[in-house]
Amino acid sequence: MAQGITVFRSIADALRNGYHIWDRTDYGYLARTRTAAGFAFAMVVIKG
Repeated sequence: MAQGITVFRSIADALRNGYHIWDRTDYGYLARTRTAAGFAFAMVVIKG
């Protein structure tokens, strides 16, 4: 089953939830964490 993407409002929130910053975007950052099923991705929205 497909899951939605998690959105954080700060890098600190993403890090607290076990994510690592993976790439920078125009709006903030992409983050990811490894799960039993592979990677889970998240967006960190700084600008908006």
